[in-house]
Amino acid sequence: MQGIPGHAVRGFAPIASDEPPALGGGDTAPNPVEQLLGALGNCLAVGYAANATVAGIEIRDLRIDLQGDLDLHVFLGLAAGHAGFDAIRATVTLDSPAPRAELEALHTAVLASSPVGHTLRNAVPVEVMLA
Repeated sequence: MQGIPGHAVRGFAPIASDEPPALGGGDTAPNPVEQLLGALGNCLAVGYAANATVAGIEIRDLRIDLQGDLDLHVFLGLAAGHAGFDAIRATVTLDSPAPRAELEALHTAVLASSPVGHTLRNAVPVEVMLA
């Protein structure tokens, strides 16, 4: 499985994917569930930047730490049940001179408009076909 080339998005280079050695990989790239967390983090970061600009809020530094609870037993075929994340947590740290109330309003706006956040929070039909 080492260094699976991944898939291309629009005209960009393929996104590499790999697994840690314990799962048969070479640990050369993030695995798919790490990429999912990364997609959420990137979406939130863009949301903070865009909404802060519109609101006139200066962001000196932004950090988004993500964690997810995942039971690999189902993925590995050792148990039945839900193969995805059971929970995802994001902690946002903003360095800004703006008052706390403005940062809380910014946070609320970002959560209300994050496409990846909405997709993860709401059941979305997914159809995967074998060609």
